[in-house]
Amino acid sequence: MRADTVDLRRIFGRDVRYTVPLFQRPYVWNRDDNWSALWEDIRRTVERAEQAAPSEETVTPHFLGAVVFDNISYPSSSLETRQVIDGQQRLTTLQLFLFAARLSAAALHHERSVRLLSKFLENDEDLFDRAQHPDHLYKVWPTNADRDEFRAVMAGQGGGGRLAEAVAYFQQEIDAWLAEGAEPRERLGMLVQALREQLRLVIIDLEEHDDAQVVFETLNSRGTPLEHADLIKNLLFRNAERAGADVDRLYKTYWAPFDQDEWRTEQTTGRITRSRLDVFLTYWLTMRTQREFTASTLFKEFERWLLASPGPTEDVFAELTRYAEIYDFIDDHPLHGVEGRFLYRMKVLQTSTPMPLLLFLYGLDESVLPLERRRRAIRAMDSYLVRRTILNLSNRDYNNVFRDLVAAAARHPENADEAVIKALAAMQGHHRHWPSDHEFRASLEQDPIYSRLYRRGVRILLEALEDELRTDHTEQLTVPVGEQAGAKLTIEHVMPQSWRDNWPPLENDPSDGSDRDELVHTLGNLTLVTARLNPTLGNMAWEAKRQWLSKHSLLRLTHGTLLSAPPNAGIGDWAATWDEHRIRTRGAYLATLALGIWPHAEDLSVGPLPSGHDDA
Repeated sequence: MRADTVDLRRIFGRDVRYTVPLFQRPYVWNRDDNWSALWEDIRRTVERAEQAAPSEETVTPHFLGAVVFDNISYPSSSLETRQVIDGQQRLTTLQLFLFAARLSAAALHHERSVRLLSKFLENDEDLFDRAQHPDHLYKVWPTNADRDEFRAVMAGQGGGGRLAEAVAYFQQEIDAWLAEGAEPRERLGMLVQALREQLRLVIIDLEEHDDAQVVFETLNSRGTPLEHADLIKNLLFRNAERAGADVDRLYKTYWAPFDQDEWRTEQTTGRITRSRLDVFLTYWLTMRTQREFTASTLFKEFERWLLASPGPTEDVFAELTRYAEIYDFIDDHPLHGVEGRFLYRMKVLQTSTPMPLLLFLYGLDESVLPLERRRRAIRAMDSYLVRRTILNLSNRDYNNVFRDLVAAAARHPENADEAVIKALAAMQGHHRHWPSDHEFRASLEQDPIYSRLYRRGVRILLEALEDELRTDHTEQLTVPVGEQAGAKLTIEHVMPQSWRDNWPPLENDPSDGSDRDELVHTLGNLTLVTARLNPTLGNMAWEAKRQWLSKHSLLRLTHGTLLSAPPNAGIGDWAATWDEHRIRTRGAYLATLALGIWPHAEDLSVGPLPSGHDDA
């Protein structure tokens, strides 16, 4: 490759087209991170030139960065054409800035500046057929996702996108800066001169033997903000191009949605923030390879998989599109029913490790894996995760667990539910095993779960119990769930944590209240109330608290197991007081319900799903 340092006259002052391949990412520069810094660099350069003009001192040029070009043939016009391998964000932004400067020059009726800037923006129309190739007018032609907006912006039609926003920002800054000068038209002339002579770029031209893909990956996979998805996109489209495929059709048919904001939104998984597209590709590739890899090696792992995969590149595009639709469906699934409640609990527990298995299960046609079997597999996953959460067991091996489950399900897709249940039941060791009924019940009845667990774990338990207590005869009121639940429903201790204020101490208690201190945090003493009611109840005595709950609560969890006796409680005048015996009795009843909500293998392997767990 050849490198040279040139000013903007060498880049934009001649008739040339710089085309950005469709496999590069859309325009992402913004005001805070990029535009304001570019304007400050240009402004300072012009002001140095202003200060040096009276003495005719030489002004040191300002270096703007580097761009990489690859020569390509373009028989439909006489214009020299270069493909932008790297630096498309910088080139596009410079064009937007030059366009904004021309708008400012036109507003001042400075015809010479308008003509000079136009030569940096538009090609000579005698060198191409304007009727057949109207877009050859532009020096820079961005990637597919930005072309419609770029065309509208450069035609003066504006718009509401990022490109139009950049032009508006630059024009506002230029106009304000020109107005600060004693002679705005002279200052404009200095700006145009500086743009032509004082701004430099390093141009790297690839030669015949250079591999543009290798150069692109080397420049963009070493600590820059370019996403792995963009490297994958580049790899797929270059492979398709080499195979003679219609890359424009492939882009429009399969990839175009991935360049929209929906897929470029940042998400945090664990401690890593990545685009939603990178997250999806990680789940999909984990499902496909059943291999362990880190987020930082996504592209290399994909490249490795692609090299070993037979078949045309279009099949890969089609598969990615299909599973992206499945991923969207899972992400937007209603929160009711077996599947919806599990997906909701995944979000609350902030665990995404089951996603590769979910993609596999939802990717199976119902003729292969009937809906009932998929729901049974999901109930097993739900039970596994919730039981381990309530026992406060580690989640550090979940990546390996769910990768093993994908492998097990893939061996027997028509019986994927049985394969998942069997594999979970066979898990051994503290970091992997599926807690038994005995372990689960003991934790629910005896452990101070409020003080030992994250609040989100306690909340999903109480919400699920409320769901289970509702029947076909219960009013179908909407119970707040999701992120809003923390604001609407909070966890309430019936016997307060500070019980000594208004609750009589136990007589002859050898633990001096320490047993009760733990008991108040057990399941039997917990319910849900609104955020407004919670501080009102505070540490008040049982009689007053009972009246407040009776008047304001609508939950079956409160009315059916707290204000009135649970089935088979065997305690007369249940609501007369609230004590240790009632807490333990209620806890045992709620534990029994929980075992039904989250059953173990032997209660999942056979028979239809309970009707109360069917999706509506």
